[in-house]
Amino acid sequence: MKRLVSFGALMLLATSLSVFSAETWNGTISDKMCGADHKGHDPAGCVRSCVKGGSPYVFVVGTDQVLDIDNQKDSKIAASLDKFAGKSVSVTGTMSKDGKSVTINSIKGQ
Repeated sequence: MKRLVSFGALMLLATSLSVFSAETWNGTISDKMCGADHKGHDPAGCVRSCVKGGSPYVFVVGTDQVLDIDNQKDSKIAASLDKFAGKSVSVTGTMSKDGKSVTINSIKGQ
């Protein structure tokens, strides 16, 4: 019983630490092919068209930081990505150790 309580406390601590490691960034939901530049096209339509053609979603911070989205196939995240395609958003999640991708917890419009 003591081990079970200790294990439960350890799991609770690990879960709470992952919440504290989440960060929030402002940027734009785009696609890998276009990145930050949609070459004069409507950003929302361009992103949706490129994603439909097989290009994965990305999160663009500033004008040059294009981050892959590790969990974009998660149904809740996928719906939010489609909803905010081409739009400015606030993303909460965790950055990968190499700084090239993000795992998104939530997306909110700006």
